[in-house]
Amino acid sequence: MQRFTHFALLTLITLSSSFAQADGLTDLKSALARLQGTGHLSGELEAVTERTRGEDEDKKITKGQVKVWLEDDSQGLQVLYSKEVLSLMETEARLKAEDEDAQTQTLNAIDGINATDLHAMLSASSSLLRNIDQASFIDETAVEEDGQALRLLRFNLPMEFFLKDKEIRGYVKKFAATYNIWIDNKGYPTKSRVEFNGKGRAYIFFKITASGSRQTQYQVVDDRLVIVRSEEQNENTSTFGYFSRTGVNTLKIHAEETKNTLAGN
Repeated sequence: MQRFTHFALLTLITLSSSFAQADGLTDLKSALARLQGTGHLSGELEAVTERTRGEDEDKKITKGQVKVWLEDDSQGLQVLYSKEVLSLMETEARLKAEDEDAQTQTLNAIDGINATDLHAMLSASSSLLRNIDQASFIDETAVEEDGQALRLLRFNLPMEFFLKDKEIRGYVKKFAATYNIWIDNKGYPTKSRVEFNGKGRAYIFFKITASGSRQTQYQVVDDRLVIVRSEEQNENTSTFGYFSRTGVNTLKIHAEETKNTLAGN
């Protein structure tokens, strides 16, 4: 009888753990389904980038920085450039024509701004759901950060998540990627982190080793999920040398969005 009771207790604990894991993922998907709003949203986006190519005396660093204004609603997305930014763009374009090595921070940063990324930033739920659909769920853990009780959901990501070209994937020999999402008691995501590393070889002479990470912070604004900060780091070493890129995007929601609340509140 005692052995049976012990076995039943272990079984109950195991089942309870499984249900808890499943609940976390279910809560996240349910929350994302609710946060699909298209109401008016405006804010200032600051994009800062830095690219490094080569090493030692051959090292070349290219920096970028710009601020733009974003307006998004049911009619669509607008990106507004101030007169100051437009003036800087014109000045830098002229400098670039005179000297190809001229520092053009505004132009460099603007080159990295595109509609796909901006839409994912201002309406983050859809892209998060797509990411989860591609990922393989591992487990859920209760954690506490800054006095707030959170749940950490861990996933594995396939190579296809990063490399869409089937032919290129054929050259990759080793690859691993993880995806962590922190959610609150409502299932709202507060932040996420993607990490990957891989090695590949093409033909006889070309080799490459690559790694990277991206950490994202979320905020709930009315009935939509918004990325308010993302930090990205990527580097690779290949037959042709070393390359790295870092980028930080910070979104400041306009003060008139009176109903905005931090995710988790």
